[in-house]
Amino acid sequence: MPSRRNKLAGGLLALALAAGLTGCQSVQPTAFPVGTRHPAPKPPQAVIQFFQDTKPARHYEVVAKLNVHFEKTFFIPTSMDEARPQLEKLAREQGADALIDIVEKKSRLNETFIYNVTANAVVFTN
Repeated sequence: MPSRRNKLAGGLLALALAAGLTGCQSVQPTAFPVGTRHPAPKPPQAVIQFFQDTKPARHYEVVAKLNVHFEKTFFIPTSMDEARPQLEKLAREQGADALIDIVEKKSRLNETFIYNVTANAVVFTN
């Protein structure tokens, strides 16, 4: 029959393994306003257009530079699917209509995956 001390040690070991396997994650969303135009924030349900490989046909003005930085351990990669909601939230906070010049950068340091996305938040002027 296992002793109380062995049960406690086994439980602590299981807890440590579970915590280790879930990994650690860091998300750092930042926005840097640019220019003189500072539009009011958009409501949470406002649609933000993404122009990843093209530019909008409408005239626009850049109102902020956005950056979302992820770091995850234990070989858990990140993709645009995770970054997009963060970018949309930042864009709404800056009063933007769309995102342009979207650049993804991926790297790895040992077991840590690093994923960084930058974009320019714009408002349409016409």
